[in-house]
Amino acid sequence: MPFAQMRHPNPARVDDWLCDGKDSYQLDRAFGRRLSEVDNTLVSAARINRDHGRLTVQLVAELGIEQVLDLGCGYPPWPAGHQPHTPLIREVLPQATILHVDIDAVVGTYAHVYRPADDDRCGVLQADIQYMGQVLAHPQVTHRFDPQRPIAVLLHDVLPWIGDDQTVDSALAALRNWLPPRSALSITHATADLEHAPGAKAKLTALWAEEAAVALRPRPRQAVAALFGDWPLLPPGLVPTAHWHPEHPDARTPPSHSGAFAGIALKPAAPTTEDPSCTS
Repeated sequence: MPFAQMRHPNPARVDDWLCDGKDSYQLDRAFGRRLSEVDNTLVSAARINRDHGRLTVQLVAELGIEQVLDLGCGYPPWPAGHQPHTPLIREVLPQATILHVDIDAVVGTYAHVYRPADDDRCGVLQADIQYMGQVLAHPQVTHRFDPQRPIAVLLHDVLPWIGDDQTVDSALAALRNWLPPRSALSITHATADLEHAPGAKAKLTALWAEEAAVALRPRPRQAVAALFGDWPLLPPGLVPTAHWHPEHPDARTPPSHSGAFAGIALKPAAPTTEDPSCTS
């Protein structure tokens, strides 16, 4: 690992620590404790987000989608006993085409390690989704996905780490335009709208900027909703992450424990062209 990556806390490693993972360093754990002193809902928010990821993959299976683009995949979860296991998406979708994408080279290495060696339908790409056009034009994408079939895109707790609103809007517009009809777009996004105490998210943002030189950009509900464009949201719409799955135990937690909004939208089918010969 490059020494520079160990000088500052890292969002993926801090999130892993919040979820009781084993892929963090002492500086990440110490920083995570400082963050939790400012906002004591961070542990619940991180775990709710991870649970939502598992439930979303199950929904993707129910929708019959067998192509998955996992943007900002992060460290894989560890099961009981702390032994690596088959990635969740592969467990739920054994026949799916999958591509994990992350800007962090170490995260990419982990994704390679946990990917079954004989699974040629699952790939890993180190790339920056701020440059979405370049990502979507990469051979790992163009050679892997069938543009005639729907694709499920997971963007869970990724976009808040891109500070520039225009960059995020442009990246999402390019992604929505590229995706085939009936594709699914799943987003979770941190927000100050649900914070447990006024100013908590602003303090977290300042800590990340000072200690890690990382931009954290919580966005309001209206801005998160705009990321879906004009795609219709599946019920229950854009809600606190824990409340997206009302049957799950997390749904009983207050909105502040999610700390983020979650939404899943489907790209409308392309309009059919009427055959002029059928008109009177």
